Amino acid sequence: MRTKIDIHFTVDATPAHVFEALANVEMLPEWSSYQDARVATRDKDRRPTKIYVTADVHGSSDLQALEWRWTEDRVTWQIVDSSRGIRGGGWFEVTEGDGETQVWYHAELQTKIPLPGLLMKRTQQRWHETIVENFIEFAESYPEADTYGAYLDPVYTDQG
Repeated sequence: MRTKIDIHFTVDATPAHVFEALANVEMLPEWSSYQDARVATRDKDRRPTKIYVTADVHGSSDLQALEWRWTEDRVTWQIVDSSRGIRGGGWFEVTEGDGETQVWYHAELQTKIPLPGLLMKRTQQRWHETIVENFIEFAESYPEADTYGAYLDPVYTDQG
């Protein structure tokens, strides 16, 4: 079953702050459906590019490898491997608005779970709406940081 979700929302934080919160992938379990998240690789700016996660898929676990790409106004992810055969990806597009940050959350997933189409779409919509609500709360309470270095493992930081 293929589902497509688009949710537009605002966050009371700067776009840079929203990207800081998104880049802290080790905290994905705090606001998403992931039970575990670990960074495998980072780009030259130390932003995560390959991530291993354990996803909660309707009550069962799915081990996934995700590839993330970063641009000035968007972070995109793609599922490149899934223990349950799930495919898809999505993005967060972040733009500055009138005193707040506008975010467009988009996700397209294809699962092999045999549920009736309407039930699956309603379940997915509620699931993603909860993720967005959790992310807004997470991003607005996320501590201020000067750079992406705030969430890096100490082994990657300069020691003087």
